[in-house]
Amino acid sequence: MISRTMTNIGAGVALAAAAVLGTGAAAYAHECFNPNRSEQGNAGASNSQAWLTVHVEELTSHLDDVTASCVLDAYAGTGAPSSFTILVKGANGQGGTIASNNPHPDKASDGTGIDQIFAAHGTDIMGSFDACGAELPF
Repeated sequence: MISRTMTNIGAGVALAAAAVLGTGAAAYAHECFNPNRSEQGNAGASNSQAWLTVHVEELTSHLDDVTASCVLDAYAGTGAPSSFTILVKGANGQGGTIASNNPHPDKASDGTGIDQIFAAHGTDIMGSFDACGAELPF
C-alpha cells in the first residue's frame, strides 16, 4: 500500500516537473516517453527502475467525481494516451537527459523516437482541464 502511494506521489511530482519544464526546448529525461512502444513494452519497461508508468487520471485526484469525470471524458476525446511510461532514471552520457543536446526541438513531439509529454500532449491535458473549469494540480 505504501509502495503504491509513493508511486502515485512520484508520478505527480514527475508530471508537475514535466509541466514546469514543458516550455523548454529540450526533452528532459523525467518527462520523456516512447510514443511507439506497445502496452506490453511499457509494462515490461515499468518493471525496471528506469521507467515509471503514470496515468493522466492521477491528475484528477484532487477534483470531485463529477469534475474529474468531465476532465477524463474531455481528455479521452482528444485521442491522446491515457498513460505515459516515462524515464525516471537519467540517460548515460548525456548529463542525465535524453535530448538535452538535441538541436531539433520540433522532434520533441513528432511521434517517433523519444517524445516529451507536454510538447506532444500538453495542449490536450491542459485543454481538458480548461474545458471543465478545473485547475491542474500544479
